[in-house]
Amino acid sequence: MANPDVTPSPEPPKIVELLQDIGRDVKTIAVDELELARRKLTVFMQQLVVKAGVAVLGAMVALIGLAMLCTVVVVALAPVIPLLWVRLLVMAIVYIAIGAGTVVLCGRRMAAMHGPGLDQHVAELGETIKAVERGLKH
Repeated sequence: MANPDVTPSPEPPKIVELLQDIGRDVKTIAVDELELARRKLTVFMQQLVVKAGVAVLGAMVALIGLAMLCTVVVVALAPVIPLLWVRLLVMAIVYIAIGAGTVVLCGRRMAAMHGPGLDQHVAELGETIKAVERGLKH
């Protein structure tokens, strides 16, 4: 006699179903990896924009201060150089030289500090995209 309380064991999943499940899982992992890479790159770029904004604000304040200092020097040079236009020309040349030197110095420093940050994030994103493309082709 068959016992009605005992349920027959479920049929094991077929290979086709297992492969479909694996395919869905791989697709989910790939989408999640792309989303993670996108978020990491977004956070990195937001931080970079904030830092650039702070740097620009600091540069503007420094530029105004330097302009005021040059004005003071123009007035102070009156006993030495009597012609106003010559004093202004001298200080304009000094002002431009200081600005150009600062740009070169900051540009070199930023290039050195740039380091692996952005390059690493872009490389990781590229590797992820290539891996997903390879996975979807197979």
